[in-house]
Amino acid sequence: MPESDPHLYEKIKETIDRRVEAEEWPAEFQVPAEVELAEEFGASPLTVRRALRELQAEGVLIRIQGRGTFVVGRRMQCAVFNISDMAEEIALSGGAHTSKLINLGVIARDSSESNMLVLGPDGVVFHVRLLHLEDGTPIQLEDRYVNATEAPSFLEQDFTKITPHAYLLRETTVTSVDNTIRAIRPDEEACRLLQIDSSQPCLLLDRSTWREGVPVTRSRFIYPGDRYRLRSSHEARQSRIATTRGPAASKSLKKIK
Repeated sequence: MPESDPHLYEKIKETIDRRVEAEEWPAEFQVPAEVELAEEFGASPLTVRRALRELQAEGVLIRIQGRGTFVVGRRMQCAVFNISDMAEEIALSGGAHTSKLINLGVIARDSSESNMLVLGPDGVVFHVRLLHLEDGTPIQLEDRYVNATEAPSFLEQDFTKITPHAYLLRETTVTSVDNTIRAIRPDEEACRLLQIDSSQPCLLLDRSTWREGVPVTRSRFIYPGDRYRLRSSHEARQSRIATTRGPAASKSLKKIK
């Protein structure tokens, strides 16, 4: 495969992702060194590094300083509905919601994060990173990527006063939603922001929305594992295993008191 191929890193990324999904590379499997992968794919170590970094950003891989890069684990696909606004959820439980703005801006075109939304060459992606707290305790780290065309005033909002969820619900139209939930090992920054130990597992909810096939948002919510649980309620005759396709039960993330 020629190194001159501008999409080579995407092909490397897709191949590694398929290996993880098929459990050819199972959870905690140590990914081969960049030099080995570069030789396998006929690419430079720099190209391999870009693919690995994107997979780390998406929660597929995790890099542990001094040890190497490891597989987080096979992702479980399931339908998730009624994920409520964090501020409303906290208020309903009697708590006080606050948020800290970590970042708000435009994603650079040469950034690996620019691929979070599949837009045309002229597409602009907005990004916000927020830390949500209940009574001063961090409970959710939110990264939200937004199609600028669908929400042109997004960057003008004060997201310490209105949540991105509430703003986008009011300003955009969504016709389809895709959700993935999986357990992850948080990176150093997530541990620092959520005030947790690196050994503590977290839940990652990865949500994408579209309007008639046009990407609207890509959101990644990280929850400390001991503060949330996944709950499902449904009629017995409609019971489905989470990975089964078909009519889905209503599921939501709930805070653990």
